[in-house]
Amino acid sequence: MYKKKMTWWLSAALVLLLLALTGCQAVQGLDIAAAIKNSAAVKSSESNGTLQIELVPGDTSKLTADEQKSLSALQNVKIELTNVKTQNAQQLSADGSITYGKGAIPFKLATENSKLILSIEGAKKPIVIDLFGGSNVSFMKLLPAVIQEQFGSKIAEVKPAIIGLILANIANPSNISVSAVTDKVNGADLSLQKAHIELNGTELSSLLRKLFSNILADEAGLKDLLSQLYDALSPVIEDQIKAGSADFALKILSNKQLAVGLVYQPIRDFLETTAGSLEKAIAEDDEQGSLPVHGLFDGKSTLQADIYIDSDKLVRKQALALSMPLPDRGTGVAELKLSFVSETWNTNKPVTAQTIDISGGAVQIGTEASSIYHVLNNLDKQSLFYKMLREDVKVTKKEVNLKLNAGDAGSTSDTPQPFINQDNKTMVPVRFISEKLGAEVGWNGDLQEVTIKDLLSGTTIILKLDSKIASVNGAAIELESAATLHNGSTFVPIRFIAESLGGKVSFNDETRVVTIKRD
Repeated sequence: MYKKKMTWWLSAALVLLLLALTGCQAVQGLDIAAAIKNSAAVKSSESNGTLQIELVPGDTSKLTADEQKSLSALQNVKIELTNVKTQNAQQLSADGSITYGKGAIPFKLATENSKLILSIEGAKKPIVIDLFGGSNVSFMKLLPAVIQEQFGSKIAEVKPAIIGLILANIANPSNISVSAVTDKVNGADLSLQKAHIELNGTELSSLLRKLFSNILADEAGLKDLLSQLYDALSPVIEDQIKAGSADFALKILSNKQLAVGLVYQPIRDFLETTAGSLEKAIAEDDEQGSLPVHGLFDGKSTLQADIYIDSDKLVRKQALALSMPLPDRGTGVAELKLSFVSETWNTNKPVTAQTIDISGGAVQIGTEASSIYHVLNNLDKQSLFYKMLREDVKVTKKEVNLKLNAGDAGSTSDTPQPFINQDNKTMVPVRFISEKLGAEVGWNGDLQEVTIKDLLSGTTIILKLDSKIASVNGAAIELESAATLHNGSTFVPIRFIAESLGGKVSFNDETRVVTIKRD
């Protein structure tokens, strides 16, 4: 299994930063950082929130009629959460809806430890997403399985410490002001202090760079956070040891000083890797695909935030607005606008979250490329959600680019490189290509066979190492060259695997890049 890119971790860090932009210094007598930390420590509450996504059209002349229809449908999308009940760090529920150009899609959600459970109109069964499951982060691999399972919920318990570490290591934006206002929260008029923040993408990149630099230098602060995380996890460790677990790693983790020292360096290495991903995003030098991360750091990007704080130094309301130019990649979109508003009440009062029944079965999905196909297969094909994903968002549309003969056998690239074999055929890594195109791959070591299941079409492909005969839905197909093991990965002729999975192949002689596209 190849290492996953850290882009989503970077995105999570950016979202966290947007909610903690005020730094550690008081402004006009208001300690905004203290209010944010206090709010992070709130155990229970009720709230609501709305995320508005607007795609500002640019040059649409190169779009097909179908693409223009999709852009029109997705030009304004609203995700609304109401009746949000936070019972504790592990249990939350909400009613919601996704509204776009073709209608509204209602849903319910609930959390259970690190699992997010969705019941959405059109789905045959609830969808379960493990927010920490499937992560290939190196330091997680050091932990015993039982600790990995509990990690997500325990992270929620130390959220105030995480926010505190960020706030202690970031400066205030240059444009921040405070004013006294009266505003409504859940229909009630409240006297509040409003902190107003404005910055552009250039300042955001500077703040982020400084944040990572400071955290990496703050050994004491990071170890203190790990110490608090250890305290949250220690009951799990003790219970497993008392139950007679023979896991040697658990016995090592029973020593707090040793455990903190053991994970400190891998987590620091992870933060350095994330900081490197940030630098690449700022320089537009990473493999983002269609993800517009670089635009966030453009000088023309703007972020405005209003944070409303009550007399108990708790955040009761917030409004964020982001405007970000997008590069011209033939999408017909010139700018992305995001706005988010939320309000909170009944803080630290008894609140009971609702649950979603999954006793009749659920669809478990992770971060793999094939996950979206499991979602599609769980949906009524006449439902609005299915049509939105398939026809408008076009989640099944894939593009894979591989550079021919790039690097060598000692390359540190996450992607195994294609090569031309003795038959003058282009050979590509079957697992990498198949998973990128949304198929699942299995390996039988005893039979030396690879089985590929295309979740979209239902096609099943079986390949045997060093054999020119493959099976496609039970029919024997002769390959141009035999499947072969190369640098530890199974390679097959590019046209066979691409076309068997409904893709089309093209080759750029100038850049020596092989491209596989699938609609």
